[in-house]
Amino acid sequence: MSQTTKRSALPEDNGEQKKRNTIEATDEEKDTILRNLTRYPTLSSIVLQNSLLYRVAFNQYKERIPSERFEEVAELSLGGILLYSVGDEEFQDRLQRVEKWLNLYPEYANAEFGKKLLSNFLNHSSELEVYDALKRVGCSPERDVAPGGQTREGKSMKDKPKNLDFRVRPDGRDIFIEVTTPRMNLETELLYGETPHAGFFDPERGIEREGYTGPSRVEVVVGSKVTNQILEAAGGTDCPVILIINCTYAYPEIMGFGQDTSGRISGMIHYWNGTSEFRSTRGCDLSEKEKRFFTRLMGPTRAEQLQRILSGKNEERRQPTDQENL
Repeated sequence: MSQTTKRSALPEDNGEQKKRNTIEATDEEKDTILRNLTRYPTLSSIVLQNSLLYRVAFNQYKERIPSERFEEVAELSLGGILLYSVGDEEFQDRLQRVEKWLNLYPEYANAEFGKKLLSNFLNHSSELEVYDALKRVGCSPERDVAPGGQTREGKSMKDKPKNLDFRVRPDGRDIFIEVTTPRMNLETELLYGETPHAGFFDPERGIEREGYTGPSRVEVVVGSKVTNQILEAAGGTDCPVILIINCTYAYPEIMGFGQDTSGRISGMIHYWNGTSEFRSTRGCDLSEKEKRFFTRLMGPTRAEQLQRILSGKNEERRQPTDQENL
């Protein structure tokens, strides 16, 4: 994963080390984080200079990461991405795009969204990325919507309704969109190391560890989203729901679409590295216009991108004719 830490190995393990779930910045690193943050004025204006900003990396898994692999596997937070951004073009590009989107969409440039970026930069920058895509195709998406009309109140998270990210109307009726940014399964992540591990590859399932016979990673991700959020959020409405999956940090474990057996999702979009693929699900009730809309929303397909690359190379190799030289 590209968002892993870049430090040297941990010191000798001990009881405290085994409980470690974060990597905190040193005083010198805090100065670097603040200095690099000034390069992004709008982002700087919405994030608090608190302990979360100085959290370099964290355990993105519910399971415990082996202590000897922690600094290799742990995910960089916003503070960590800022810390290493000067020497990393990928981090700079991500930060620059977020800064651009915050300037374009002031509805996101507030302290509430700043807290979300500090809490989980990758997840919430994906939400902003999809919002930008919707705006660029002429939509006026409603954000953080409650399809079922839940009105629960209370300070506890259990009292709050489970909303979906967006509502759009590409063909005159409501369609709801939920965005998710999964990571690799921890056991698969641990396959990537200095010592080779056995595994297998299936183009419809992706990379999987040897001996695994359960559902594919994408089926686990979709099932969790449907069970834990979509069924409750969209209860009481029959409007279509589209699940958009940023596969960047779960690729190549997530490649195929798997099977959605819930009957609650009308279609899914996978996107990564500038390409996307849309697939409608069994029993999909989307119109042809809606299908075309979602097919192009997050970018070209891999086949289309490859064709563009090849066409560009062929054009470069083509010699001008005598008529063109006149």
